[in-house]
This record gives sequence, structure tokens and C-alpha cells, in this order.
Amino acid sequence: MPAFGRDSLLGTLLAYGALTLGVCVLSRAAACAGPGAPRSAGTAAEETALWAFFGPVAPGMSLGTWSVVQVDRPRDGAVVFTLRAAGQPDVELAVTRLLRDGPRPLAHTAHLALFLARPVPPDSPTPTAALAAAAALAEALRAREAAGSPPLGPLTR
Repeated sequence: MPAFGRDSLLGTLLAYGALTLGVCVLSRAAACAGPGAPRSAGTAAEETALWAFFGPVAPGMSLGTWSVVQVDRPRDGAVVFTLRAAGQPDVELAVTRLLRDGPRPLAHTAHLALFLARPVPPDSPTPTAALAAAAALAEALRAREAAGSPPLGPLTR
């Protein structure tokens, strides 16, 4: 068996260091890249039509005791609305296309379903504030539907 000399030990250490550095760089690059682009966000024209449909249901709109504080871009078949009321925690509601045989939403319109964007633990009841916020937002969206059906392209997975 050949003896390990200084050169072979140095070569092994350099190879190990290069491998470690390569793994670290690739891991960091993957972490920085994050998840892929949102699925089925719809075409630019469909997204523009969806924003036109939402119209005044935008940040700053009052919905009784609730107000809209943020509206996120369509992602994974939903638009998330953040609502706030005095003395209540913010409520994030995901607005999706209504599926007649899908899960039961907190509230719905003729075409849209409203769900909590962040689910509660399975053994916990739905917060009453979330039900009130969902009802207020659904009422505003029903009024928009009275003017015309929403474009559902960006809300399709």
C-alpha cells in the first residue's frame, strides 16, 4: 500500500474544499431563486380585465366596519384581499373562481368564492371576524358582478 505523502494529502484537501464550495454556491443560488413563477396567472389582457372588474374594490375602500388595505396580484388561482377593522386583526381572504363541487367557501358570489388565505388549525372554529370580513367583501363583489361577469382567466389553476 503506497504511503500518503504531503502532495496527495494537499490534493485531497483542495478537492474536498472545492466540492464543499460548489455545494454551498449551488444551494445559495437555489435558495435565492425562490419558487417558480405563479401558475396560471392569466394573460396580461385577462389580468387587466380582472383589475377593471375589481374597480373600486381596492385599497382604501370602506366595506362597512371593514376596509380594504391591500390587494395582491393573482397567484395560483387566487387574488388575496387584506381587510382591516378597528380592534380586529387583519383578515386575508383568497378570492377564487367558484367551483360548485369544490370546498365550501366562507362566502361566495355567483362566480367567486372567498376563503381564508391562511387556514386556521383543523380543531379551531373559523374566527367570527373572518366571517364578517368575508361577508362584507362578498357583498362588494356581488355589486361588481351586477355590472358584468368577472374575467376568470387569472383565477383558473
